Amino acid sequence: MGTTTMVRADKSDAETKSKSLIALPGSEKQVYVPQTLESTEHSLNVGRKRFQFLASLCAGIIGIQSGITLTWTSPILPYLMSEASFLPPLSEDQISWITSLLALGAIVGAVPAGKIADRIGRKWSILLTIVPFATSWLLLIFSRNVVSIYIARFVGGIGAGAACVLVPIYIGEIAQASIRGALTAFFPILLSLGIVLSYTAGAYCSYVAFNTICCALLFPLILGAPFMPESPIWLVQRGRKAQVTKVLFTLRGSKYDIQDEITVLQDDIDKVAKAQGGFKDLIGTQAGRRAIIVCIGLMSFQQLCGVDAILFYTVTIFQVANSTVDPYVASIIVGIVEVVITIVVATVIDRFGRKPLLIISSMAMTIDLIVLGYYFKLKNEGDVNAIGWLPLTCLSTFNVFFSIGYGSVPFTVISEIFPPQTKGVASSMSIVVHWSLVFAVTKLFPSMEDKLGPAATFWTFACFTATSTVFAFLLVPETKGKTLQEIQKKLERRSKTSTEYPVEPV
Repeated sequence: MGTTTMVRADKSDAETKSKSLIALPGSEKQVYVPQTLESTEHSLNVGRKRFQFLASLCAGIIGIQSGITLTWTSPILPYLMSEASFLPPLSEDQISWITSLLALGAIVGAVPAGKIADRIGRKWSILLTIVPFATSWLLLIFSRNVVSIYIARFVGGIGAGAACVLVPIYIGEIAQASIRGALTAFFPILLSLGIVLSYTAGAYCSYVAFNTICCALLFPLILGAPFMPESPIWLVQRGRKAQVTKVLFTLRGSKYDIQDEITVLQDDIDKVAKAQGGFKDLIGTQAGRRAIIVCIGLMSFQQLCGVDAILFYTVTIFQVANSTVDPYVASIIVGIVEVVITIVVATVIDRFGRKPLLIISSMAMTIDLIVLGYYFKLKNEGDVNAIGWLPLTCLSTFNVFFSIGYGSVPFTVISEIFPPQTKGVASSMSIVVHWSLVFAVTKLFPSMEDKLGPAATFWTFACFTATSTVFAFLLVPETKGKTLQEIQKKLERRSKTSTEYPVEPV
């Protein structure tokens, strides 16, 4: 006979309670689940949300580090290129390497992240990203040569790349379907907050003080670790049945009926056990093939709109544009706008869905980039002082609409449309595509501006955003409020019915 675990519920004189005995699938253990006779089906199936929000917030804190690392060059490059810099004059090639090496490091961090998370758990994998981030900041604080800056940017990228894989997976596995979109938005919200902190501290702090502040911001993640339970899916996979029960009651509340969820988790893990979890399993089904096309497409268009080139060179772009607003102040405004809108997106993504937000986002970004390119065309032809406010307006609204759709929705979709047996390899693959394009865009952006001119450069990005509108409308499935099983059936059904209903988008 297996041991029996008793879960106690608070007693109340106003209500009568009973306990029902359930067996955990695949285990001899039985667990007493507290149930209230007067409780409704709604209370049993919906569950408590508060601790899910807290755990997601704690995991998403690493997004602050990712945001700071991502935009570190925007306020710092003007200093490194100035006469006050501790470095000798930098060439255009050196500047592009300082900017783009982060993306190469992110690829190195993203590739093994899923496998590491499968081995040591989601929670500890997220905490492990502290090591490359801290190493990067310490190198920047104490070193005084360009090679050390190269290394620091590369190592910091390892942490950022791993975080982009791990946090969406973790939140997607602890969240209920009804609030999954809002919870996965914590990562992009805190990433946007990191961008604002980078712009602000970089504008008003010394080089050493700025990097020291960035390093100190690792402590909130350490302090939040006790509030991060391990992923229920991972615990079931490792055979830790008693811990699964405890974690689900913590996340969902003592009145939540966990029996159905445990059964679903066990079923998912049984599928994992029968599969190798590699690329072969990923493309072995129509649903898997379509899911990877969707995710790679979303990751590609997220970068081909030029957002990271704009973020990395925000201050420089405003300087080149001769904007009437101070470049550093303008960059801070752009960052604040992104934070506010990302928070708004978190409140509406589970109400309006993923697909409409993507379409609105791409259409509006196309307009912004066309107008911004036209501004630079006018600048080359004559005086633009009368419309010197236009670059700030265009970049602010660009960030608004990027955050509404392509800034946050791709990460949500990645966490939703893959089954556990392929989620790790699919997420890593998607993030590798993401960071490869970050490297390509940020490395080539200075050359594009030099050879094509700013106007043609931004118009090129506009062509990609226009294409992404068509992609979102035709190929991206709506996943709002749907379980993994429902999403997989929808992906499969699309292929089987596409000939019958060829013009109906998913």
